[in-house]
Amino acid sequence: MEFSIPKKKLLDCLNHFQSVVERRNTIPILSNVRIVTEQNNNLSLTATDLALELSESLNAEVKNPGGITIPSQLFFDIIRKAPENSKITLRKDEKVDLVYVSFLESKFSIPSLPVDDFPVMDVNELGTSIELESSSLKNLIDNCKFCMGLDESRQYLNGIYLHLSKNLISTVATDGHRLSKSSLTKDFTGDFEGIIIPKKTVFEISKILEEFEDKIILSFSKTRLKIVLGNIKIITKLINSSFPDYESVIPTTNDQIMLVDCKSFSESIDRVSTISSEKFRTVKFDVSKNVCVVSSFGSEKSIGTENVKVDYNGPAFSINFNSRYVLDVLNIIREGNVKFYFSKNTAPTILESSSIKNTIFLIMQMRA
Repeated sequence: MEFSIPKKKLLDCLNHFQSVVERRNTIPILSNVRIVTEQNNNLSLTATDLALELSESLNAEVKNPGGITIPSQLFFDIIRKAPENSKITLRKDEKVDLVYVSFLESKFSIPSLPVDDFPVMDVNELGTSIELESSSLKNLIDNCKFCMGLDESRQYLNGIYLHLSKNLISTVATDGHRLSKSSLTKDFTGDFEGIIIPKKTVFEISKILEEFEDKIILSFSKTRLKIVLGNIKIITKLINSSFPDYESVIPTTNDQIMLVDCKSFSESIDRVSTISSEKFRTVKFDVSKNVCVVSSFGSEKSIGTENVKVDYNGPAFSINFNSRYVLDVLNIIREGNVKFYFSKNTAPTILESSSIKNTIFLIMQMRA
């Protein structure tokens, strides 16, 4: 096997694989990237951790067809340090398990493992497919991913729940303290009970969507998801569990509404919460007619307060939140006005903004 390819094209591809391949593996071949030649001078590069598989096709000058596996991190580091605008040549010695990488006056020999031993995920039966604009999927993911859980004992929260119903595609994420739901209108026939996309996969998809602008195809079953983004293909196992009945925790009677400017209110919370303890990060809202006193309490009786003008015309009340949870939502919304829907009891507070349509955020209040 032998091919040549410009450094930048190869490096951009290898960069996508770095967070897929685990640095420490008990199965040596999982530390490798698989490279095989395809028709019309194309290469296919693949990395996997057995739960997530990422493949990318590249055009190259293929002299001799074949396939290899090569240590991903080492290969990446060599290509990264190659001079700019250099052409990378890779050749497999069929007599020994070595791959030769060369450019300009540099030459490296790297041990290889058999390409036939590289595991490839099975996606033969994916019954549901849908086409989306990449920007639409990016919004659905970005509006929810910050709410994904971290608790290994509750795996079903450690991802994004995607489900389709009639003409609506929705993503939901929650860690038990906050929740985000984002929806998109899309013609779709039939219902699908939903899938939970693992956190690692969510971050990989999100990273690639940052540089991809075109239509994408999602195909999935109850156990697998495949996403095709141009010459990139992602295949992932899904979390085998049921997502909680999130609709039951979304309040329907929160009638105390406070309207704020997103940017200035976020800055006020950020300033005041500087004084709060790292453990609790508590911020208190004392809300009365057209004013919200934002306050936070730190160690040794230290206090920070700021009066913020708001649009509110209801009974006075006080409520506590984790400041990071509120700031996370405001950082997603970024601009425009934000509506806080408060409850007279202990129900979660709802946040909405016209800046982000068809998306709601829930935050649980903290005890005083």
